[in-house]
Amino acid sequence: MKNYVDVIGIDVSKLTIDAHIHNRAVHRVFSNTPKGYKALIAWVEKYLKGQLYFLCFENTGHYSTNLSVYLTENDIDYVEESLLAIKRLSGIVRGKTDKLDAAMIARYASLYKEELYLSSPKEQDI
Repeated sequence: MKNYVDVIGIDVSKLTIDAHIHNRAVHRVFSNTPKGYKALIAWVEKYLKGQLYFLCFENTGHYSTNLSVYLTENDIDYVEESLLAIKRLSGIVRGKTDKLDAAMIARYASLYKEELYLSSPKEQDI
């Protein structure tokens, strides 16, 4: 992978996406819509000001598909990882909130960024 400066962990749910910028330790919630994705990227650019970064989120099926398509269309690097891989390598975590999950995903991606591969949207036709 490229020499990324920071990573953004995202917890995707049906209506919202929680985002956490790892090195800045900031968190924010966006709607899980194209308007929310645009606001997410603007928020990240505000903090990282042109630095090289990638987004990491769990594969939640239909809920994360629109996000992956949007990121691909806008040439933004991202990793869509299985929830099981993230949970196994993150260990036992106390508490369960979307905010904590986003931070855990960001930490996971930061620790294992050399072993992760950039993703692309899944084929619609089976």
